[in-house]
Amino acid sequence: MSAILKAQAYANNLVAFIAWRVAKPIPGCLGFEITRLYADGTERILAAWVPFKNQANPKNAPQDTSVWPVQKFSWRDLTVRLGRDGTTVRDGEVKLRYRIRPLVKKADGLEAVPVVLPKMYDGTPLLLSYFDEGFTTEPVKVTQFFGELQATFTNGILSSQGLATRLEKMAGHRLTTAEQSALLTAHMSKPADPLRERLAGDVLELMRSLFARADAINGTIRLALYELKDAELISLLIAKPARVEVILSTAGSNSAGVWDTTNTHSRQALINAGVKVFHRLFNNSARIGHNKFAVLRDANQKPVAVLTGSTNWTPTGLCGQSNNASLIGRAKIAAQFQAQWDALLADTQQLAVQGNPGTFGAPNSNVQGPVFRTLNAAALPPVTLKTGKAVLWFSPNTKRTTKGSEAPPDLQAVYKLMRQAHQAILFACFQPSQAGKTSIISEAIEIGQKDRSLLVFGSVSDRSAMPVSPETRDRNADGKISADEQANTFRDKNVQVVLATALGVKDLVGAFERAELLTTGKAIIHDKIVVIDPLSETNCAVVFGSHNLGYKASYCNDENLVIIRGHRDFALAYAVHVIDLWEHYRFRAVQVERREQGKKTFDGFLQREDGWQKQSLSSDRNMLAAYFADGIP
Repeated sequence: MSAILKAQAYANNLVAFIAWRVAKPIPGCLGFEITRLYADGTERILAAWVPFKNQANPKNAPQDTSVWPVQKFSWRDLTVRLGRDGTTVRDGEVKLRYRIRPLVKKADGLEAVPVVLPKMYDGTPLLLSYFDEGFTTEPVKVTQFFGELQATFTNGILSSQGLATRLEKMAGHRLTTAEQSALLTAHMSKPADPLRERLAGDVLELMRSLFARADAINGTIRLALYELKDAELISLLIAKPARVEVILSTAGSNSAGVWDTTNTHSRQALINAGVKVFHRLFNNSARIGHNKFAVLRDANQKPVAVLTGSTNWTPTGLCGQSNNASLIGRAKIAAQFQAQWDALLADTQQLAVQGNPGTFGAPNSNVQGPVFRTLNAAALPPVTLKTGKAVLWFSPNTKRTTKGSEAPPDLQAVYKLMRQAHQAILFACFQPSQAGKTSIISEAIEIGQKDRSLLVFGSVSDRSAMPVSPETRDRNADGKISADEQANTFRDKNVQVVLATALGVKDLVGAFERAELLTTGKAIIHDKIVVIDPLSETNCAVVFGSHNLGYKASYCNDENLVIIRGHRDFALAYAVHVIDLWEHYRFRAVQVERREQGKKTFDGFLQREDGWQKQSLSSDRNMLAAYFADGIP
């Protein structure tokens, strides 16, 4: 019998999340070995990069968790698809189990842990034994297919292990961090580049497959896009001009007052190729045409599927950020998106009648019209899926054309779902609002503070969106809160929100994150996701799409918001992605926050005694581990 009481594994198309539970600290335990078990009997011990004290890993070389065990009660298998060598990308659609075994210092009477990998670190090996036989999870499938739904996620720069080494191998010589960052950006833009493919996950292939499917059925694709700058995706659009129709919005501006700087060249490329393109120009800072959806139609122009999510059609969207893209293969839902495309077109043509400027880059005061807003004022009729149901919202959906103080109807619907949560609210978002107010962030926090049994865990990309303490709010009666007053974490028992924080600029990831977060103002986390009760078969829900989950998006922007209820496997796939982000940035946010406060930070080494368990079992992250370890009710 194992000291581990329960363990469960969950997966999406890229990452597996394993959580386990113990009744009390295990005597002498120095961590856990985790082994991936394939259906054919193959076993693979998972990788780890953090050594014990009195050891060092100067080459950032991985060892098995039998050498450097996991000193916590959950783990993300980041190499389930992406090999630890930095080059391998394994096929998905496999069923796996995971075995978790506690390890102690080598002792007589206990099975010794064999050392298989060559020693690629400095220091004397610490010999270990197995405390007991461990616990093996039920099978979990690594997949993107969930019946009528497909869910894919990018790796972005989260796949950071060995990235710098890989770039230097490509270059053939040592690089400065600035050179690494520049080279990374170049590889992200290069079609068929192996690094680009790795960072984009399955999102890019899902987009390609949409065009391949259009060819196969002699179909067409109607797109509504915000940013379009990726060379490969542009080539798919212009390869067969008669196959596509594009509503292309304004994206980007410069200090000279010129608008549409992001889409200038792609817009002209579409025009030159003879693509039917409609120019939806909001050349002002008050609103954006923020959609990123594509409707697939058959040879008879009947909608059959729709692609939507948070991913902009740019190299950064595909490779540099965390993003999601889902294909919904339900004709009724595709038809609802097509009706919205038609409404967007009608409103775009009305904008032109009102006096669109003769040049694409000239400022204007364009605003979505009242007819379009009225069409969006209510949710579309629910669509029953083979598992669960779907509800769509589009925006802007208010009479008022500038942001107001009243919750817009689509967010009222989301808030209602959140208030009905029994177990957990998980979220990942970019910048829905200032200080989290008038958005799902403030709503989730309020709900979690009223119900201490509810887990509220989320991550935010932009510091300005981070919630602040009541004390900070009281000090700022005028409501203006500076970025310096917004912390890297918001931690209140069961409520845990972290900022996508860069550790520094002395490493590749830090340099790239700093460039994205601070220099260009772009997002590192670009998802717009809320997951509710992912373990519940009946109460689970996923909210996703282009909507930034704040009031402004509903009042001012072209957006789509999809709510899928009652599809647990789909909800778990999104939950694993949100957990992946929270875990990744929690460590960085806490480290930077403690450093800024002059407190001791993690020294980068595993402990050689069993005291780590008490701290881990009492930490905020263990609430999440315990919830998922207990598994599906």
